[in-house]
Amino acid sequence: MHRHRKRRVLIFGLAIAAVASTATAAVVQTEGLRITVLGQILPFKLPRDRQVPVAVFISGHVGTVDRSLPPQLQKMVVRVNRHGRLRPQGIPPCRIEQIQPGDTARALASCGDALVGSGRFWASVVLPEQRPYPTRGRLLVFNGRRNGSPVLFAHIYTSQPFNTSFVITFRIGKIHQGFFRTQLTADFPRALGTWGFVDRIKLTLRRKFTYRGKERSYFNASCPAPPGSRLASFPLARASFYFAGRKPISMDVVKGCGVKG
Repeated sequence: MHRHRKRRVLIFGLAIAAVASTATAAVVQTEGLRITVLGQILPFKLPRDRQVPVAVFISGHVGTVDRSLPPQLQKMVVRVNRHGRLRPQGIPPCRIEQIQPGDTARALASCGDALVGSGRFWASVVLPEQRPYPTRGRLLVFNGRRNGSPVLFAHIYTSQPFNTSFVITFRIGKIHQGFFRTQLTADFPRALGTWGFVDRIKLTLRRKFTYRGKERSYFNASCPAPPGSRLASFPLARASFYFAGRKPISMDVVKGCGVKG
């Protein structure tokens, strides 16, 4: 093969890898409601036959075409691909009374050892006889247990228009067959009450730790590329949203990966 042809093949291969590693957004629009979810896993290259530590980046936005206030989100269910795994063993669990009520500083002081993610949120505060008030604040995610079962606690704190904190509990369940094997379920009205609507989040999930002398990670993944292929595209997660007075909306977040080695 000539040198310039080799160069074209190399550039073409690099272009494929760059496109595959770029996070792509999943968008669903129905009845004037638009939901956008962006997911990414790093590193891009992962082993084919074993799971290794990863960082997960998530961004989500719920809005309307006419920019009016979206309907109340009642429930969210996230099903995670079987090639991803949560491994909490070795991380001390947090209890909800340690972080709620309380600001970000208190939550970190009480449950810093259980922290597995952090980010920011944007919301609309709904006050009686007033227009919705936009606010934003910190979002922390802790490994926890509730009623003897594993959960994730999403701690939300804002100081605008007044100091307020909430905890959204994601119950962790197992799916015993199919492409998805882990399920996260959260009930929003139970956590937020009539306070407002969380309409946007940006979150990084990452936690490495040492357990029994070995380095471990809460978030782990492998690349499900078929034999003979160095790249794969697969649904990282399936998210289902349940709004008041509407049919559930489901969407797949598709991710690309490369085989390491």
